[in-house]
Amino acid sequence: MTALFQHYLPPAPAMLPYVPGRFYASQHARAVGASLAMVANRLYCVPYLLARPGLFSAMAVSVTTGAAGFLRMALAADNGAGRPGAVIEEPLADAETTTGAALCPFAQPRWIPAGIWWLLLCFSGTPSVRGTSTQAFSGGNTLLLGSAAADGGAGGGTTGSENGFFAALAHQAGVPIMPNPPSGLSYLVNAAAPLPTLRAA
Repeated sequence: MTALFQHYLPPAPAMLPYVPGRFYASQHARAVGASLAMVANRLYCVPYLLARPGLFSAMAVSVTTGAAGFLRMALAADNGAGRPGAVIEEPLADAETTTGAALCPFAQPRWIPAGIWWLLLCFSGTPSVRGTSTQAFSGGNTLLLGSAAADGGAGGGTTGSENGFFAALAHQAGVPIMPNPPSGLSYLVNAAAPLPTLRAA
């Protein structure tokens, strides 16, 4: 094609649009094939990179092996120092942790600007869910959080792969339970994190 006709080509969109009803993982992360066993009454804080803004109706996680109990999720801002900050919304309608999509809808569809966010999770039982990689080169959260190792987390290991934060937190139904902001956090070291998603509205 000549340069003359190239001049009249319409510009292509930089990224595909969000499709209502579809689920979107953090735009740096990749799920691994194995399931990840959850610990009951633990707060998991997982970073979420949203490359472009969008309207979302719910947060979710994929349960691969169901267990009796419930899941509470919340959306939190970043505190500007690489840790979860203020809780933006904590829907009180818990999701059952049977096999499939454990869905925690927002009170109404929420416009979320591009940037770094945190998805907070607390399980009352011990289901297994789809998890992230533990290594930076294959899409682990160490890409966002940095690593104590000079390879940036590429090799995993006991000091090189930090995939989120955790703290003890007792699940209670019907009342807010998420600390605001989360505190007393420890790194999830050399361990996969649950892979949460946002459902487009």
